[in-house]
Amino acid sequence: MKKVIKIFFINISFFTFLIVCIDLTFGYWFDDYNFGPNMRGKRVQKIIFNKDNKKTFYYRDFFGFREDGNINKKYDASKIKVIFNGGSTGDEMFLNYKETIVGKINSNLKNDKIDFKIFNASLSGKSLKGHVNEFSYWFAKIPNFKPDIIVYYFGINDRNLNKSRWHDYETNYNFYNIIIDNISQKSFFWEKIKIIKDKYFYTQENLGKYFTNDKDLLKKLKEKKFISHKEASKKYKFKDKTENKIIENFNKNLKNLKKNLDEWDIKPIFITQITYDINGDKLLYFLNLELKKFANKNEYDIIKLDELIKEPLINSFVDQVHTNSNGSEKIANILYPKLKDKILELSKK
Repeated sequence: MKKVIKIFFINISFFTFLIVCIDLTFGYWFDDYNFGPNMRGKRVQKIIFNKDNKKTFYYRDFFGFREDGNINKKYDASKIKVIFNGGSTGDEMFLNYKETIVGKINSNLKNDKIDFKIFNASLSGKSLKGHVNEFSYWFAKIPNFKPDIIVYYFGINDRNLNKSRWHDYETNYNFYNIIIDNISQKSFFWEKIKIIKDKYFYTQENLGKYFTNDKDLLKKLKEKKFISHKEASKKYKFKDKTENKIIENFNKNLKNLKKNLDEWDIKPIFITQITYDINGDKLLYFLNLELKKFANKNEYDIIKLDELIKEPLINSFVDQVHTNSNGSEKIANILYPKLKDKILELSKK
């Protein structure tokens, strides 16, 4: 019996040793594609949402960008010249790629026969703090990645001082999380198993939870509720102590973002954000104001969406801040002419 047990453990040890050697050789442990534990759940991702018998397909590719196709393809990241970067209002995971703001802008580029593509780096839940941290936790991990322009679309998620936001790269890791998350990003066998899982046993979720159930809000979304920038400037005059603290933190993160942009030699284009009634959120109005001051001081381009919209966006939102396909198309059509010249300039290089 002892001999049998000995042989069993010898075989198990040899098999384990073989598995480890294969994984170390063919995995990403010592490879350029070593993303690290912080990128688990943010890349090579396939989710299918179901709502009212309609399916929505959500993909994040090998490098972590929201895509419309092959999530496992390792392409040349040096060809990425422009990225669009925001939170859930830019990620738009409840819409098919072609219905999103970025998808619509890319369709406009194609229709104008401009051979260029904007990559979507938005992640739901990400605030300005996440935009600062992702340079070291994400962008630096992508081989040959050196974009010329980042189009920033943030503000919504900066209206509070939440801590440990997952997409801001502040996860509190215990020993188990560190081991599992490292294996998930570096293991050869994990990758192959995930390819099979995404093909045959992909994640499915109920899309309904991403839409508001607030009956009063649903009624307001259908009304011609509209607060112009001019009205907002008269309405919002004073900030309380909490609001001042949030704005102070926002400005601190803007300064940190500038340091990264300077270091990477990237030109930003900022876009101010809106709510379903355009300028109905007091704190967002003040954050947009600070962003405009920041852009003006540093001579950065900024698209003042909160000022450009002159009328209500009817039937364009699924809640207070997230647009449906109709709303995303309207925003894309406003942004496209402002971005087109910059993109044409880059495409000729």
